[in-house]
Amino acid sequence: MKFYTIKLPKFIGGFIRALLGNKK
Repeated sequence: MKFYTIKLPKFIGGFIRALLGNKK
């Protein structure tokens, strides 16, 4: 469970970064 908690933020952060880059 701890591993997922650390991997989740990284995955979400990458997804948000991709959306921002696409918008820019």
